[in-house]
Amino acid sequence: MRILYIYPEEFRGTAAREYHVYRLANALAAAGGEVTLVVGVSKDFDTIEKIGVLFREPPHPRLRVVWLRRKLGPFRLGGWLYRQLDQFLRGEKPPDIVYTMHLKAADHMRRKWSALPLVFEAHEIFADSYAPDHEKHREITALERRLYPGFRGVVAISCYLQECLRRRYGLSCPSMVQHDGIETELLQMPFEGADPAELIYAGSLQPWKGVPVAVAAMRLLPEFHLTVAGGRGETLEALKLNAPANVTFLGHLSREALGPHLARASIGLMPNLPEPASALYTFPLKLLEYSAAGKGIVASRIPVFDGLPVDDWVRLVDPASPEKLAEGVRFLAAQGPKREAARAWAGQFAWLAQGQHLLAFFGFGHQG
Repeated sequence: MRILYIYPEEFRGTAAREYHVYRLANALAAAGGEVTLVVGVSKDFDTIEKIGVLFREPPHPRLRVVWLRRKLGPFRLGGWLYRQLDQFLRGEKPPDIVYTMHLKAADHMRRKWSALPLVFEAHEIFADSYAPDHEKHREITALERRLYPGFRGVVAISCYLQECLRRRYGLSCPSMVQHDGIETELLQMPFEGADPAELIYAGSLQPWKGVPVAVAAMRLLPEFHLTVAGGRGETLEALKLNAPANVTFLGHLSREALGPHLARASIGLMPNLPEPASALYTFPLKLLEYSAAGKGIVASRIPVFDGLPVDDWVRLVDPASPEKLAEGVRFLAAQGPKREAARAWAGQFAWLAQGQHLLAFFGFGHQG
């Protein structure tokens, strides 16, 4: 099966979605697909080998990257990349499936290449990034309402998002839920060496991640230590000013540099807040990564957990409450983490398995 995977942003090596796109494209290739990944070129990344080094997985022979420019000379032109894409497609055998997570890319393909089967990977309802009375909310709602009926298939990152799409846009095409993927290295991380008193938060410092709640909870947990891995700039400095002595901030780390800190922790924290609405749609990658590494998890009770078959290595607590988060930490620490159960559950999300599942789903859409 020939798959055209469109990522119309400049690849800079700093965004979590770049990791997702590369690993999923490589997994589709490893599962048997012939994958062409179309990405924006940047000064730092202009060969597929550089991406493979960054994410510690060499490109599969069935994966190729087509680099397109978002700038014409010194000028950034919105349609320039898509004009190059059109030129590329006119010289290629048509793909069996076109796959993207970008609304603008989907809109372009629907308008210019409507005969090609288009499958959309939904990570959120983009309109909800704005208040309901905002002009951008109305514009994006109209675009999403126009696009969703024409998709050949939809892959939603969470069950909650899938159900919201059905209610909001009457999603009726074939759809599946596929969460993010994990590296097999995490499934091999040794259990020994973990400190029962060591907690970790790994991720961004966006407000909806709730990191200040975790920092505040540490005042109630003097016998524990929290390592916060992620963030930079003014947000990070502000957190440091108000943090107790049992919190260490490491700033942004590469995935490789994060490994030893994750191995040392016994419990991972996910103190997500229940707002804004757009933040509730996504699936927290750290749930998979903490579980794969055999960690107990204390997480906010948010809709993504509804119907998700996690067991007692995960303790769900009321969001936005340092007191409840602290109670959850003490509860898990007292019972001891169920490392083997956590790892066994996470194993189903290894990247190769995710590629196989997605390739099987694509099979419905390219016949004829």
